[in-house]
Amino acid sequence: MLEGQSGEVGKWAAEASARTGFPVVLLPQADWNDDLTPWPAGPIFRKGKSFGGGAKAYLGRLETEILPDIEGSLGLVDPERWLIGVSLSGLFAVWAAAESDLFTRVAAISGSFWYEGFTEWLEARPGMGSLKGAYLSLGNTEADTKNPHLRQIAAQTESVVGILREKGVQTLFEWNDGSHFAPVVPRLEKALAGLLGQP
Repeated sequence: MLEGQSGEVGKWAAEASARTGFPVVLLPQADWNDDLTPWPAGPIFRKGKSFGGGAKAYLGRLETEILPDIEGSLGLVDPERWLIGVSLSGLFAVWAAAESDLFTRVAAISGSFWYEGFTEWLEARPGMGSLKGAYLSLGNTEADTKNPHLRQIAAQTESVVGILREKGVQTLFEWNDGSHFAPVVPRLEKALAGLLGQP
């Protein structure tokens, strides 16, 4: 799972590992706006940062350094990998699954599918790599904003759900009460349960 939240997420990951019997680990990232975005894009807030589009480099690090180190330390050989992400890391999770064969299941909690050009890119992909299952969720007040980018989030998320299903990926979508990914731990729990419940 991609990190970027408070210590409560680390605590949840440890508890989920103990409860399910398989490792739930946090993956490091260097820069939220750069490592998790698939191509450069301008800021969406007046005083916000631009997006660097460094996801391909970060995915390369996952494949050649980060995952081999984690899996080696845990004694895992040819494991099935799932990736859970929140917000921009949810965007990255779906992008990475379409871009590579690393992941068989992904979850995106309040995924940033408003990202410029993402749904068009996903629809144009000829396949979805090794991806078998996906779980997406969204807060039911996330689109209640004056920001023209974020106001599209409900429609864009529903588009992503439809595209994944059209490409043969078993996809579960759920609405949550509330705003952008908060509270995060109950939504992580629902995401993990959703992935576990898929055949």
